[in-house]
Amino acid sequence: MQALPRVAVVAVLAALLAGCASGAQQVPSASPAPPQQADLGWVERAPATGPGLVFEVRRLVVTSDGWQADVAIRNDSGVAWSLAKPPGTETFGLMLFATGQMAELERRNEGGDLPGLRRARSIVPAPPSVLEPGGRWSATISAPGALAAGRWVRLVFGTLSTESPPEGLRSPLIWITDRAHALHG
Repeated sequence: MQALPRVAVVAVLAALLAGCASGAQQVPSASPAPPQQADLGWVERAPATGPGLVFEVRRLVVTSDGWQADVAIRNDSGVAWSLAKPPGTETFGLMLFATGQMAELERRNEGGDLPGLRRARSIVPAPPSVLEPGGRWSATISAPGALAAGRWVRLVFGTLSTESPPEGLRSPLIWITDRAHALHG
């Protein structure tokens, strides 16, 4: 997703943090996805050129009783970014979508109807309070709870904020990955 359309993500921050979604757009019930692992190797940059942030998703594991993902953020923006103030309000996790199409993410984002966040319950190591210019933080995020087979997973990084965001970025920022991974049944 390009940086400018992501501005709407800030507008739905309250709904995201509450894990809310409109009943009309919620994904219907499905059977739980069986255990599976995907080596993703995703690297996404915001904005696409110039100073910015780089979001990585190396691996996604679905277990019989939850999920975990190996993720990282690299700060190539030239300014320091604060991560989730106060601590414990991080919005790292994942969202489940009916399709892997970017148009679905954009439509639901613009309509303020993003799926509920499956918030990470464990983040190891914890994010730094500030990610300095040139800094990189990597972690394994995880949570209990089944994920629906046949749905598409997008990882969520946030909340990041700075006093002086580079051109093409807004603050605060929550990044929802451009790429999506299909959970097989």
